[in-house]
Amino acid sequence: MKFDETDIRVIRNLQRDARTNFADIAGKCDVSVDTIIKRFQCLKKTGIIKGTTILLDPRHLGLECAASLEIGVDPKQVDEVVNSLREEPGVIFCTPSVGMQNIFAIVALGNVNELNALIERTKAHTDVKVLTTSIWAEDILLCPENFELEGLKEAAP
Repeated sequence: MKFDETDIRVIRNLQRDARTNFADIAGKCDVSVDTIIKRFQCLKKTGIIKGTTILLDPRHLGLECAASLEIGVDPKQVDEVVNSLREEPGVIFCTPSVGMQNIFAIVALGNVNELNALIERTKAHTDVKVLTTSIWAEDILLCPENFELEGLKEAAP
């Protein structure tokens, strides 16, 4: 599918707020509401848009430290290590990857000490050869549907 400026503006508006009504988007694009509806339906039909979501700010949930981990393991052990990491508290996304390392994870934890403890537990795994960490310094907005909320019930104000 070829995009034009209207398609891009529809997507950008919905990325900022998936609840933006089509009339507002039409006004910003200087086209009819019907045009926006048709564009949206086409973007969904082609699979470019899949559902809608909300973004969570982990800091408002008491999770002040977000980071990405790149982990190198023996290729035969990727699934085992990924499954192990997915069980760790604070790991909200973990997947095999292709690149410098073969596992990528996103974590959100209460503080840097909790991150360091997770890093040490991960490094202690016999199959982990390399682990690099990038702590996120700017806004943290996450939308993975597997973001664990159950453990936060008691901590929520």
